[in-house]
Amino acid sequence: MAARQRPSITQMLSATENPDSPTARRAGRPDFKFVFPFDMPSSPEALAVRIIKNLSHFCLFYSLLLWAGLTISLVPIRRTSLHILLSMTVVTNSFLILLKLMPQPMFLHRAMDKAAVLLTLGIVTVVALILTGAAMHMFLTCAIGASVVSVHAAFWKDELRLGSNGGNVDEASVGDFAIALIDGIRSRDIGV
Repeated sequence: MAARQRPSITQMLSATENPDSPTARRAGRPDFKFVFPFDMPSSPEALAVRIIKNLSHFCLFYSLLLWAGLTISLVPIRRTSLHILLSMTVVTNSFLILLKLMPQPMFLHRAMDKAAVLLTLGIVTVVALILTGAAMHMFLTCAIGASVVSVHAAFWKDELRLGSNGGNVDEASVGDFAIALIDGIRSRDIGV
């Protein structure tokens, strides 16, 4: 087996075209489009629709942000409150994992409602944190976290989710969506 010598870069470039031309530089690279995902909503209706969509889409991330902020604020001073918060987190996650592993158990779905159990665990956690003296940490974390979440939900414009034409949503369709959303809520409340 004889060794083959690879062609040099100058031979390859001279065979194709000038290396300084824009087409030669882009030949091996895909086009890159810079997308800035934050934008001002054009109207109050567009703001309301954007907040509703973002809160439903990022709900888990927002709750993790609030939980991490509360955990970090409890670390240096309130160790007992931190242990209570972490143990209640373990209990809540264990319950959710149990529901995920057993989707059709007869005793869990009939005896307990998922929302009622999560609400009860949340109330127990809040009361325990208040009783251990971490009320100020909890309320400050909720206030700061709620403001950050509100700003993010109001200004985040997701280019991948909005519209089928690459994120270009015209303002008329936003207004139509808001009207359809309000009509859907009214018809559900009336029972139509």
